[in-house]
Amino acid sequence: MRRNRPPRSPLHRFAIISVALSTVVLGYYLGNRYQFGELQNSAAIMLEQPLDADASRMPRELVELMEVEGSWVIVLPGETGAACDQLLAHYIEVVNRLAAWPDIQSRVRLALLQTTARPPSTAWQNVTWASTHTLPEADMLALTGNLGIAPIGNRWCQDVQGTAALLGPENRAYALLPLDNPSDIAESLRLIITALDPDV
Repeated sequence: MRRNRPPRSPLHRFAIISVALSTVVLGYYLGNRYQFGELQNSAAIMLEQPLDADASRMPRELVELMEVEGSWVIVLPGETGAACDQLLAHYIEVVNRLAAWPDIQSRVRLALLQTTARPPSTAWQNVTWASTHTLPEADMLALTGNLGIAPIGNRWCQDVQGTAALLGPENRAYALLPLDNPSDIAESLRLIITALDPDV
């Protein structure tokens, strides 16, 4: 025979709801703490505060690229040539390593900033998520200086000259990506985008 339970008092119901809500909030908080804590294991250099990119110094095509919803743009200075073609091949391997996370992989873009109005090489033309953008040298120096990737000499796309800035939501720079092996760069991108992009 089914026993009739006494009706729960309003105070009892309030306590149950409060516990349930606290569990959800605590889980969200701990999940975020775990994700942000993981960023300490990233090879990227996280900026202490997101940095607003100076869109006034950017070519219109780059601004439009950054404004595509959900896009994360890897920005680096360079000049079209063999070294930057090799760096593109390096980033193709990076993006290929993100195949297990298609929501992240589909958001990544690579933008090469150059001061010489050369047409992109065939390598750059054949990669849909990579592009080259030409801007005056003064704008290049101002923009890359603001992002912390100002060029040193002219050894484009190699050694310290291969450090890129990672721009994400609201046209802000969130991290610097030193030139590293593809697996480390891919893991840095995964950790950063997972932690900072609520839609992933």
